[in-house]
Amino acid sequence: MKIPLLFTGLLALVALLPVAQPAHAGLFGMQGVRSNSVSVCFVGNAVTARPARVAQIRQYIAHFERTANIRFVYWGTCPSSIPQPNGNDWFDGDIRIVIPNTDVNALGMVPGQGCPMFGGAGNYNGDNDGWGSWSNFPNDLAPHRPCLYNMKLGDDPWNSTPYLNHTLHEFGHALGLAHEHQRTNATCPGPGTIANGWLTGYDIDSVMHYAFSACGVQGNYALTGLSALDSLSVRMLYPEDGRPAQIVGTTLVAVGSPILLQFGWRHDGAYMPFVANSMQWRINGSLHSTAVDFQHAFAVAGDYTVALTVVDFLNRTHTGQTLVRVRTPQQIQALTEATNAIHQHLLLGPEWSIFYDGFDGN
Repeated sequence: MKIPLLFTGLLALVALLPVAQPAHAGLFGMQGVRSNSVSVCFVGNAVTARPARVAQIRQYIAHFERTANIRFVYWGTCPSSIPQPNGNDWFDGDIRIVIPNTDVNALGMVPGQGCPMFGGAGNYNGDNDGWGSWSNFPNDLAPHRPCLYNMKLGDDPWNSTPYLNHTLHEFGHALGLAHEHQRTNATCPGPGTIANGWLTGYDIDSVMHYAFSACGVQGNYALTGLSALDSLSVRMLYPEDGRPAQIVGTTLVAVGSPILLQFGWRHDGAYMPFVANSMQWRINGSLHSTAVDFQHAFAVAGDYTVALTVVDFLNRTHTGQTLVRVRTPQQIQALTEATNAIHQHLLLGPEWSIFYDGFDGN
């Protein structure tokens, strides 16, 4: 049985739970958002003392770059500390990482003068084995700026190569995600401590979920990489530039037949009561609905522009539109026959020849 690591954000009550008690994790939790350009550096002589470990961490965090609108700017070694008038120390950089077996003391939680932890005063020294890990949320950066570093990535004691999910979990905290197993609707261990801020439904495969053998949940100790809902959560925290609102659904429909269109986040599993502050669906510029989904039956054949405007949980506006083609049953049949003919031509090869002029039933 693997021993769970100690992560920042774990409340004292949860920290005392036995190792055999997690559940499944999904993406949820809103703890602040950074810029989508995030500087990363390593404290002390980590870059030269443990280059392979540093390279491994850099390789792992690329998972976030491939998932969302995030770019990690690598600084190498963190700049020298900046003495503060109050005697505190400060290393510049968004994410300042310490790893064991370097010239920096990796014991304890937050080294440095005047470093609060969990909103309290003084240093937390519960991580004295040198391999535990923790990370500060983005909205903790202001009070924790005096600290020498704001993330520790230990070495797993049962494996010479730390788990991929170990790194993803801590960077998940640094980017704004909380523990999945602390949700009030978690089935294990439950009850949770987070009643709001759920970005998605409960997800047992999340890297933000601990492993609890009593519930048969492997969590972030066995599964590989970000789950589908993890990826969605990070995309919602760090959306594409311009914030396009993807619209998902069939856009060719017969006259009088109902059509269903959905916001891309909703389609992928977002928890809409929290994620969307407001939604507006428009048909050819006129307001149609403020419901979560677009549902309508067009009475007249023609082309219609359906536009969506979403104001999300951070009051950011996302916009998008799609063209809906409404056709008579006869036009739908003609288009289907033409499409089938093309498919047959592609399967049979060039010796079976047809002509197709893009007929769409008009």
